[in-house]
Amino acid sequence: MNMSSSHKKIVIVGGSFGGINAAYALRRRLGDQAEITLISRDAAFTFLPSLPWVILGWRDPARLQVPLDSTLTRRGVRFVHGEVRELYPDKGEVRTESATFPYDILLIASGAELDWAAVPGLGPAAGHIQSTFTVEEAVCARQALARVIAGESGRIVVGATAGASCIGPAYEIAMMIDTVLRKAKQRHQFTLSFITPEPFLGHFGVGGIGMAPRMIEDEFADRDIEPIVDAKIVEARPDRLVLQDGCERRFDFSLVIPAFLGAGFVRGVEGLANPRGFVSVTSQLTSPKFENIYAVGVAVAIPPPGKTLVPVAVPKTGHMTELMAHAAVHNIVAELHGGTKVDGLALPATCIADAGDTAFYLYADPFLPPRNKVIHKKGKWARYLKLVFEKYYLARIRHDWPPLHFGW
Repeated sequence: MNMSSSHKKIVIVGGSFGGINAAYALRRRLGDQAEITLISRDAAFTFLPSLPWVILGWRDPARLQVPLDSTLTRRGVRFVHGEVRELYPDKGEVRTESATFPYDILLIASGAELDWAAVPGLGPAAGHIQSTFTVEEAVCARQALARVIAGESGRIVVGATAGASCIGPAYEIAMMIDTVLRKAKQRHQFTLSFITPEPFLGHFGVGGIGMAPRMIEDEFADRDIEPIVDAKIVEARPDRLVLQDGCERRFDFSLVIPAFLGAGFVRGVEGLANPRGFVSVTSQLTSPKFENIYAVGVAVAIPPPGKTLVPVAVPKTGHMTELMAHAAVHNIVAELHGGTKVDGLALPATCIADAGDTAFYLYADPFLPPRNKVIHKKGKWARYLKLVFEKYYLARIRHDWPPLHFGW
């Protein structure tokens, strides 16, 4: 495919890390040569890594959001608040519930849907299992946790279902709850269990990162957090989680990370996605079947590097998603203007996992093994770094500050 660069219609689906960074980068690099439209079901960008802090009462969720409409419009990007319902690659169109948007190039950064239905009784809608993927869910979880802690004793269960990928927040929440209880001198009055499909703590769907699993295992031991690995949750009842082996964990407060599904409009297109609805891409982040469709972030299908007894999916961190977005933009510009394209999958990833009184800094390059470089450190400095990064990143989104140099 070789396009002329004159006034192309570029549609981006999704307004989180991948979508908004791609929109900014495309406008900077293409100027008025493209008509850029971003469609998002959310009216605001939310700094999702800080939602666990909302659950602990350490953040005002309003301070973690940036309105998309005014922010994008000031930069010449058309914003549409709506949900894409249908995609027609043969026509070059996406459709919301009320309008049709033609495109020359489509970039899918739609994230994922939460597969609560995979486990009977799971999910906030049932009223007894909390979650952390929206501001509303985090606020609800905060209220539920506060009620249990006010009761001065109880059973707390945090974990993830089979096929989950974004397990990191569960680790953070478990350790942060432990920190709060210790500071209140109530820890001895609560049990704290961690249920995970991973074969060992710190696996993260990628076989672990260096010696980080040992660090996390030691941390859980010091904190008296009961780990239950290779676990498959098969049912959620009002007061307990039932595992496939018949074991149960009763709770007064429970938060569970579900598996993800690709967006519904993606699942409806034959040949675009895998059975779970995640977009299959080449190393250049384009669909093998539809060359003018790109995908980045959670929407992308990345096979696990190895099999596990219970399925564990590969996570895509915010850092990794942004890198993919910039790689996709580079390749779109190369397609329009000519130039060498880059590999958008062999990317590094950085993660800072807060533990309440300390934090873990993890870096892997590339994210999937075997790796060229691994860094894993623990300390209060990492917690302060995460605090500072939140403020920096939100300011960057508000003001469209140029990103760090990504090497292309």
